[in-house]
Amino acid sequence: MTTEQRFTKQLESLYEISVEIASLHELSVIHDRALGYCLGLTDSQFGFIGILGDDRRALDVIAIKGFKPSEPDFYAQHRLIPVVRGILGIIVTEGRSTIANDVAHDPRRVGQPLGHPATHTFMGAPLKLGTAVIGMIGVANKAGGYLPDDDRILSTFANQVAVAIDNAGLYQRQREIIGRLEQLNQRLSEAEKEQVRAEERGRIASTLHDDIEQRLFTIGLRLNALLENGLDPKVAERLAGIRDIAQGTADEMRQLIFAGGDRVHGPADLTSSVRSLLRQAERNDGLQADLVVTGDSSPAVAGVAGVLHAVIRQALVNVAKHAAARTVLVSLRYEPDEVGAVIQDDGAGAPEFVLRSYQTSQLHYGLRHMREQVLGLGGTFEVANGDEGGLVLRMAVPLPPTT
Repeated sequence: MTTEQRFTKQLESLYEISVEIASLHELSVIHDRALGYCLGLTDSQFGFIGILGDDRRALDVIAIKGFKPSEPDFYAQHRLIPVVRGILGIIVTEGRSTIANDVAHDPRRVGQPLGHPATHTFMGAPLKLGTAVIGMIGVANKAGGYLPDDDRILSTFANQVAVAIDNAGLYQRQREIIGRLEQLNQRLSEAEKEQVRAEERGRIASTLHDDIEQRLFTIGLRLNALLENGLDPKVAERLAGIRDIAQGTADEMRQLIFAGGDRVHGPADLTSSVRSLLRQAERNDGLQADLVVTGDSSPAVAGVAGVLHAVIRQALVNVAKHAAARTVLVSLRYEPDEVGAVIQDDGAGAPEFVLRSYQTSQLHYGLRHMREQVLGLGGTFEVANGDEGGLVLRMAVPLPPTT
């Protein structure tokens, strides 16, 4: 088998593996499965996964595969690896992969603990979330040494593993939050319960939008970079499939973020729910937030309140995170046949190219999907820079007929 044929086969395997890893939620299963695949993809004898501690001074070896230490307490003694200027240090401090095909004489070598298997060849790649390094994957003892294609495969897969590890951690934290909320629900009144649920939905939606969506976008960018390298057409088709899965997952997630459960079970009182959002923005984000209401609400508003609440909530999140604003004003206008809303801040505004392209851009998820939610109700949605600075978002939705 030629080198090119071998690399093509590795990439085809990577497609199936990436889909499987992305579907896992248990960290221990991800560690074991990912490390096993790393050894298979690179023809390595043994390997490990290490995660950086909070102080970033040591790697915690959370998974080892391919060797059994002779000392019974080897793992307990050596699971923490200090981050020093050696082969491993380069990977986690500089965020780049490395190959050492003659470990014994490599000038970067700083030694290894007693009882560690003899290491002849070594390759490692950082686990990255965006530009942040959270750890590394190391594999060793490939007969004949590691090649640049091995480096590309391990680095690409390491990015997938990093996202899977982070998603599993987020999944576990959300399960813990749900458990705590269930305990609180036993003691809170119905009104208090709804307030807690609304705030928690907003926090989770913000986390999904700011963290996971950006990581899915990063996966897409890196896959596009691989596709631009003139790969074999069959391999390119497989990688394009992975990219489409990532983009499809991001689209589905955005629908969940903006629906947030509110479209079906919207707030009973839109005015009160928006006022609660503004109090939360003042408390959590230090904004001066005001609400102006004209007209009177009606029972028909309940049919659109969920979407309006979700879009206004996301608009306030955008103001807090991106606008560098001090104040925000929300206006609600109730009319017999429609509800209008305006959100205006005194921040930096938006570049003109963003205002021209956000409707179709893959980069500006928030604005694009806020608009789609409003248009989905037959409404109108406009974004523009204010005459005196800041950003102004205007929307109006028709009221559904009441029975």
